[in-house]
Amino acid sequence: MATSLPPAKKIFQDYSPLASAYDELLDSSSEPRKFAQPFIDAINTLGKDELALRWQQANRQVHENGLAYSGHVGVGDKTRPWELDAIPLLISSAQWKRVSAAIEQRARLLNLVLQDLYGPQTLLKNGILPPNLVFSHPGFLRAYLGQSPPSSCYLSFYAADLARSPDGNWWVVADRTEAPSGLGYALENRIVISRMLPDIFRNCQIQRLAPFFIAAQETLVNLAPAHRENPRIVLLSHGPASKNYFEDAYLARYLGYSLVEGGDLSVRNSKVMLKTLGGLLPVDVIFRRQNSGGCDPLELDVDSRYGVAGLTQAVHAGSVTLANALGSGLVESPAFMAFMPQLADAMLGQSLLMPGVATHWCGQPAGLKHVLEHLDELTIYPAFRQRGLDSELQLRLNRLSTAELAETIRRNPARFAAQERMVRSTAPVWGQGLQSAYVALRTYVTTSGESSIVMPGALARVSSTLDPLEMSIQNGERSKDTWVLADEPVENVTLLDKPGKAISIRRSGAELPSRAAENIFWLGRQLERAEAAARLLRAAASRMDGETRFSSSVELPLLLRCLADQGHVEPGYAVPDMRVPLPPIEQVLPQLAFDTDQPPCLRSVLDELFRLGSVVRDRMSLDTWRIIRSIDEGFIPNPMVATSLFELLSLIDSLITELSAFSGIVSDSMTRTQSYQFLELGRRIECSLQIIGIIKNFFVPMPEVQRPAMETILEVADSLMTYRSRYMANLQLAPVLDLLLTDETNPRSLAFQLFRLSEQVEQLPRDRIQPGYSAEQRIALSLTHSIKMMDIEMVAESHSLGEFVMLEKLIAGWEKELKQLAEAISHRYFVHAASAHQLAFISPQSIEP
Repeated sequence: MATSLPPAKKIFQDYSPLASAYDELLDSSSEPRKFAQPFIDAINTLGKDELALRWQQANRQVHENGLAYSGHVGVGDKTRPWELDAIPLLISSAQWKRVSAAIEQRARLLNLVLQDLYGPQTLLKNGILPPNLVFSHPGFLRAYLGQSPPSSCYLSFYAADLARSPDGNWWVVADRTEAPSGLGYALENRIVISRMLPDIFRNCQIQRLAPFFIAAQETLVNLAPAHRENPRIVLLSHGPASKNYFEDAYLARYLGYSLVEGGDLSVRNSKVMLKTLGGLLPVDVIFRRQNSGGCDPLELDVDSRYGVAGLTQAVHAGSVTLANALGSGLVESPAFMAFMPQLADAMLGQSLLMPGVATHWCGQPAGLKHVLEHLDELTIYPAFRQRGLDSELQLRLNRLSTAELAETIRRNPARFAAQERMVRSTAPVWGQGLQSAYVALRTYVTTSGESSIVMPGALARVSSTLDPLEMSIQNGERSKDTWVLADEPVENVTLLDKPGKAISIRRSGAELPSRAAENIFWLGRQLERAEAAARLLRAAASRMDGETRFSSSVELPLLLRCLADQGHVEPGYAVPDMRVPLPPIEQVLPQLAFDTDQPPCLRSVLDELFRLGSVVRDRMSLDTWRIIRSIDEGFIPNPMVATSLFELLSLIDSLITELSAFSGIVSDSMTRTQSYQFLELGRRIECSLQIIGIIKNFFVPMPEVQRPAMETILEVADSLMTYRSRYMANLQLAPVLDLLLTDETNPRSLAFQLFRLSEQVEQLPRDRIQPGYSAEQRIALSLTHSIKMMDIEMVAESHSLGEFVMLEKLIAGWEKELKQLAEAISHRYFVHAASAHQLAFISPQSIEP
């Protein structure tokens, strides 16, 4: 006999399903459904308090992992967090078998429809589909007519949105055939919830998702021309501006593919090539996330900014295969839903195993008449779906009155389709008590040849309203992990279990795309720029209040001079001008650090750092990404009160700690690949410029009272403790300059940066056959030679005598050559403005800063 639980532990006791909907967990008598009883018992045993604690920890993991549904359009733009629910959605094994069979049938049917519409077009000739439905569709690619993908498989991946009606039957709400999204979110949902409830997940015998992703990898491998054993597969993304960029990066990392954008690819001799630092590498398969029309601005959408010019030509030549095939988005439009029963009969000789929600295309007289007569009972959609572009139109349609909507439809009936409104099933969602929310499922199929596999799970979406799915996902709906139960114990499978042939061992590759290298290079520069600004701001702010306020007359103007030189404060604070009165610096400095209207400010630097980190997150470890998120989120003032100097100092202290943690993880954990090289190049160039900048602003000209200036510059350069350990409290110019400039054992010195720069430059990919040194090699050699040949005592002595020319000349030369080095690296590896042969003979003097 089951043990009775205390009321406080019965988590679902206060949950009340809606009477008008089918509930996924409880039956009409509010009793647990039979297949859900073990799960409910296990959750009740866990207890509400423990579940709340685990959910808090899981939410923290979701937040730290950066799970989000939105992209990065510009500096300061933030992602919208992905809302995951604590309670998974359970589906019995028997139910799922019926769902799987229906989805597999639908994928097979739509693939046959695409074969026909881009081939013999018998469906049009026999009157099954009206010609204007196809030929007026913007997704019908005439350039692809008569072309057939490998094995005639248009839909390597297919998804269907499902909903359950009050009678308990599943219905298809929409088809997704272009580039079905959501797989990455479903996978992350599973990882989070299964870690939160490991024992329950195991004991309830939940089917694993890994076999589906193994099948997806095999599908893509089998698409390779000539069935190469180890083909190069890339995931083609819209880029950081895409709402699905997190998913693109996540999938690329999980499946082991290079994440690329259109600019990373080029077509040469009808072959798609990946532009890398080591040269052009052939691509065999493109797992595309872009719309078909945007894939090739040469032959398809001329306005596309994300495509690859000539891609269609390469596809026709058979040198590359796309998944899904170009033009596959044609059949995911609502208008096609109206013809699915007839299509199933014509193409399969079968009835649909799962019907679609009743849909009417207004391009036919009967459909138009029905829609206009039942307008209040229907939801109106654009007839021809254009993925990612319909939300604004859908929103406008929803805002129209019935009369306005009818008039809009009459003006151009073929542009609209209507779907019966449906009360979707409900499920409990965790929050302030359990609330009922409407459920929709997105299910997935991968197909290779004659074999199809349905993912034993789904992306479950829950919403408090019955708005169309396109609108609810934009309005902040939640998501659930979908648990499909098995009839027997489930084997634990991971992608690591996938068998494969032996591969050649190697230490590194040259497959870093030029775009990624540039973003990583600038990530390094922004990291050093942020730390330098933070240390200057901390030193300045700490001298504006408290005990040191009235004893900092020497060093504070020097610090303000450095800050003004970098654009953090108005120049008037460094060079007072009585004609232009300025508010006291101690009042405005806290606000200036966060004023994003001023791009050089520290907050703007951190915004750019976060954006760059987001763009290349597929090339960094999860721990590294978490530090970047922490850096971004930690430097935010309390919005309820004005920022004080004390709060600014506290935030800067935390920021410097986080930046140091990033440096530590790079030093100890980052493999010395090309990503590391370009991160180091960016960091060392920027750190060198920052060191030179503070020395110039502190010592040219030399202040009358030298001791406070020397102590402060050592503090800003994080070298004060080292100096004191060597020289005690005896501050003199020569040892200060030595420690900051020529001491290669000090990680904060200029010499240290320049020697590390030279090491990384030597390891950059280049044509080793070409004679002589490259431009960047010669500049690096010139920099290291100048620091080695510097007579620090002579410079210090002349400087102490008021002769500043020697140090000024050295500083000017270093600044010029560092900028030349950055430009030479950019020309060779980022913009490809000149050939390797041309750049090999550019002298440092010929490159303008």
